[in-house]
Amino acid sequence: MTRRNRGWLIFGVWTAYGLLGTMQEHISYAMSRGTPLPWATSLLLQMPQAYAWALATPAILWLGRRFPFERGRWLTSVPIHLVTCLVFVFVVDLIFAFQVTHFMPQPPNAKPVLAKALQFFIIWILSDGLLYWTILSVSYAAEHHRRLRERELTASQLETQLVQADLQALKMQLHPHFLFNALHTIGSLVRTGDRDNAVRVVASLGDLLRRVLDSAAQQEVPLKQELDFIRSYLDIEQIRFRDRLKVAINADPDILDAKVPHLILQPLVENAIRHGIAPHASAGYLMVGARRVDDQLQLVVRDDGPGLRNGKEGTDAARLGIGLANTRARLTRLYGADGELEVGNAPDGGLEARIALPFRLAHAEWQGET
Repeated sequence: MTRRNRGWLIFGVWTAYGLLGTMQEHISYAMSRGTPLPWATSLLLQMPQAYAWALATPAILWLGRRFPFERGRWLTSVPIHLVTCLVFVFVVDLIFAFQVTHFMPQPPNAKPVLAKALQFFIIWILSDGLLYWTILSVSYAAEHHRRLRERELTASQLETQLVQADLQALKMQLHPHFLFNALHTIGSLVRTGDRDNAVRVVASLGDLLRRVLDSAAQQEVPLKQELDFIRSYLDIEQIRFRDRLKVAINADPDILDAKVPHLILQPLVENAIRHGIAPHASAGYLMVGARRVDDQLQLVVRDDGPGLRNGKEGTDAARLGIGLANTRARLTRLYGADGELEVGNAPDGGLEARIALPFRLAHAEWQGET
């Protein structure tokens, strides 16, 4: 709350307090004297006291911060607040005694203002003093609530930073895998004298690394950007495997701006090539697909390799590897129960990895990126 808003709040609260006191004064005078006290007189009696409290409230709040009731400071703070409370209550009663003397009919033997103020002080010290301690209590409660909210906000920010760091660590674990494979391909091409394709792989690898670095801080990218990355990745792999790798990438045009985790397809594609394509001398088929199903975006990577033994993921952990474990962990971090990864044998043979996540369009500034 700003200082100006806090000032208006203090003014409003004490104005309401003064109006309630005015009403009480008007009614009590009528009941005790049989004739009502004019409203103007009631206001003149009560409102100066209320606004005296309004003027004193910022000072009381300052004293509460300057001399808090904390361990080790009680012996100093309590006497200071007690003396301040007594002095201010007497000043308020002195104002009221002055108002009564000048705005209400006085008997012949009326006491002087100072004597009346002392009488009011003795009568009202407990009720008026309670106002002082109430202000302190409310200020401490508000400060405690503010500090609690700040701690909760700080904890939330730290938790978000930890999650982002965790996600970044999981994503960075994927980079060495495809980098090693690409370097191995370059080495093989150089050893066999295929320098033209070696140069193509080096250029494609440079493009891949540029894409990775450009999106290093992003956890989500448009689907079309992810598919472009996979195409570049598969271009390198097709040079490596020559005619042994046939690739198809299918995605409906109206879902290309959907958000997907960055590099989410790469470990699935790498796993399919490593276990479904590489071990066999015959040509292998790899399909990458994306489609929208109701409020979900489904991503599929399928190969025509041997699949899993008994068709169960748990029976062939080595077949799956750390890449798929990291993929599943990233989906959980980003989407909770709404992000899933299922791996199993495809109906027509081979292995199928299927990702399901919420369908959400990328930000406008992402759309049109390549």
